[in-house]
Amino acid sequence: MRRLIYGIFVLLLLQGKVHAQVSFAFIPEVQGRTIDGLFQVRVGGPASANGMVVLNVTVTARQAGTVVTIKTPPFSLRPGLNPLPPGLVSAADIRFGNNKIADVCRQSGYFTEAEYEYCFEISPAVKGGSTDLMGEQCFDYMLQPFSPLILASPADEDAICDKRPTFFWQPLLPAVPGMQYRLILTDVKPGQARAEALRYNMPLINQQFISMPMLFFPPAAKELAEGKEYIWQVTAYRGDVLLSSSEVWTFRVQCKDSTESRIPESFRDIDDLAAGNFYLATGSIRFAVKSIYGETPLQYSIICLTDPQQKIKKLPAIRLKSGNNHISIDVSENRAFIDGYYYQMTVKLPDGNIRQLRFMYKSETI
Repeated sequence: MRRLIYGIFVLLLLQGKVHAQVSFAFIPEVQGRTIDGLFQVRVGGPASANGMVVLNVTVTARQAGTVVTIKTPPFSLRPGLNPLPPGLVSAADIRFGNNKIADVCRQSGYFTEAEYEYCFEISPAVKGGSTDLMGEQCFDYMLQPFSPLILASPADEDAICDKRPTFFWQPLLPAVPGMQYRLILTDVKPGQARAEALRYNMPLINQQFISMPMLFFPPAAKELAEGKEYIWQVTAYRGDVLLSSSEVWTFRVQCKDSTESRIPESFRDIDDLAAGNFYLATGSIRFAVKSIYGETPLQYSIICLTDPQQKIKKLPAIRLKSGNNHISIDVSENRAFIDGYYYQMTVKLPDGNIRQLRFMYKSETI
């Protein structure tokens, strides 16, 4: 009897080794945005793994149904974390569903905004062998498109006197855990194209691992030279995955006479600000809006993006008149506005249209 029990125990133990479960390392907020990103999944093989397997991937949108199914050719699974072999994408069987999200994905390779379920399955590839799954795992994620990565200061084609400027840009939203920024700055030689300068010139600043959407001029970097033109760009990444790149902006270091009168900040059209999706507010929020209606109060509200728990109260009442309006909302005395924090203002125009302006607040300097 004891021998029988011992034999059953050994049999179950061996069976557990054969069917040991595999695991999957997948980051939906980063890798779940494109078809190619699905192939960046890593498969964790158990200690007993040593054979050919097939990976099946199914992506489903909550309200649309199946978006895409993928079946890879056989590949070798070894113990430890296995990246998918190069070339597996071109040989995989990729089939798209019959819905609008699948149509867009088929044409562009990108998943649109929706709530997705990403399911991965590993099964043996040996013909005539066991068809039991060796492992399966699903990931749920509400995918939202990234906001543009927009530079803020120094402004494009601006002339500044600061030879060790601080750089600001709009944060990439939605935020991805572990996301960091990289800033590259180099000089532009006379007659040189922007792309050429950024690619071939020796960087004066090549700073990685930036956690905030700003960078103080590195103490070890050589200060900028007056009269020279410079170009800079910011990229957002997580690990070895590039998430987004900004445009390239240029500025020139040119110091003017300190006695020259200061030019007041202009009023930018509200539609331009909404399209650009960024604004640097120094002490006050200034914009221009045109109204064809009679005098009416401006309906607006502001929330803090940096600290969503913060409540913005005691905003001044603003009245619109018929014609062109130059609005200046003074918030310098409002303690809810913190230097370097990001905010979003929602404005309801008299015609019912909504405009949302994202801005960084900077306290006034004398």
